Amino acid sequence: MTISNITSSLGNFEILSPEEQDQARKKTTGGVGWVPPHWISHPVPADYDISTPPWIRPEAGAMSLVGVNVVDVESSKIHPSQTVKIKAGKIVSIEKSQFAHMQEDGWESINAGGLYLSPGLIDVHTHITAVPATNPSAIFSTNLADTALKTTYVLKGMLYRGFTTVRDVGGATRHYKEATEQWLIPGPRIFQGGPVLSQSGGHGDDSDRDDISLRNGPHRGAEGYVADGVDECLRAARKLMMAGADHIKICSSGGVASLTDKLDSEQFTVPEIKAICDTVRMMVTAHCFTSQGARNAIEGGIGGIEHGHLIDDDEVLKLMAKKGVHLTPTLIVQELLARPPYNAIIPPSSREKLKLVIDGGYKVIKRAHELGVNIAYGTDCFASMQPCQLSEFDLRATVLPSDVILKQATINGAKVLGMEGKIGIIKEGAAADLLILSSNPLEDVTILNKPLQYLKGVIKDGRVVKSTVDGLRVEVPLV
Repeated sequence: MTISNITSSLGNFEILSPEEQDQARKKTTGGVGWVPPHWISHPVPADYDISTPPWIRPEAGAMSLVGVNVVDVESSKIHPSQTVKIKAGKIVSIEKSQFAHMQEDGWESINAGGLYLSPGLIDVHTHITAVPATNPSAIFSTNLADTALKTTYVLKGMLYRGFTTVRDVGGATRHYKEATEQWLIPGPRIFQGGPVLSQSGGHGDDSDRDDISLRNGPHRGAEGYVADGVDECLRAARKLMMAGADHIKICSSGGVASLTDKLDSEQFTVPEIKAICDTVRMMVTAHCFTSQGARNAIEGGIGGIEHGHLIDDDEVLKLMAKKGVHLTPTLIVQELLARPPYNAIIPPSSREKLKLVIDGGYKVIKRAHELGVNIAYGTDCFASMQPCQLSEFDLRATVLPSDVILKQATINGAKVLGMEGKIGIIKEGAAADLLILSSNPLEDVTILNKPLQYLKGVIKDGRVVKSTVDGLRVEVPLV
């Protein structure tokens, strides 16, 4: 027996029949959505189901988007006036629209004529637990409860902007992933790897630089997991696997924000990197700016390079293309940190390092595309920079065509995640992660950074979370 909805404005509850439940649901939610059992009377009915968490939603309903222009990111084409049917969170059919599609039994049909249906966006370089803070220099909170509560805001914001999938490359755990899978927290689907893996004194080591005491074995800091030598790297990688990591991120060169290393420092030896990659046999990606750091990582068996803004050797890029090593440049974060107000987040020494990488990112992304490297969309926006996540489109558009950039934010990101054909694309059997737009992003991808003007609807897993389209009702509100 299911628990009913609120039956009066005063908050009284009662157990209703299925028919009464349906009527109450339509009255209070406009026919869309589901009411969780926030109250139950005593004695509890013997057949009340306690095996499923009470926040688990019923299967997503059947929806039909009629007359919509489908954005084919693979072929860079528009398929006009299509009917896209969605059921149980999947795309079940795509066909030329007919008038009868607006009146089919069993489908909630939406007139989407003149609008564009594009795959949901994928950002493969995020830090969802680097939440906005009152102290701008505090990138990560040391209080786990504080972080968890504030992360709910960050995740809702990402989904609101149209990112239906993100990869967290330093901070998030499987618990955040499970929370969004179950819709306990509305947000994108999450691929996570736990803390970044770093050598002592490397980009992920945030310990006191004046504390030179030695610790036995790998140890966890606020931002990273520190390990030295093959044995410690093996153990750390296995612990991250045990924690449910979808990937592992290591550091193979210095970083901008870290205080104790130089950008061109080589971090982790090839044997250490190889030990990690051979052990986990999953995606291992490397924070890396330089050509030599990339060479070491590739020789060790790495699957991806994050940033890469100082890779100035074509042979390295050609090797990445040959071996299928992905590249995720992050242009917007460097632009934000280079000027007020966000330059307050990093210390003066980091601002000097930033000057070395700020031009290189544009050169690398253009040259890597010319040489056939799979380039994904990543932003690295953290803390109060999170709302600028869409600005990466504007920056990439200064050096690459719109259709190429849209591929990077959809099908290329799916390749990085091992989810080709499942997300980032509109096809039968793929996840119903979709954006409804009022203009063609293949012609001008920068419209995506004007969501108030052009983004008319966001659907994730077949559930509408944002809509200004007539008849397309929101099931899970974000604001």
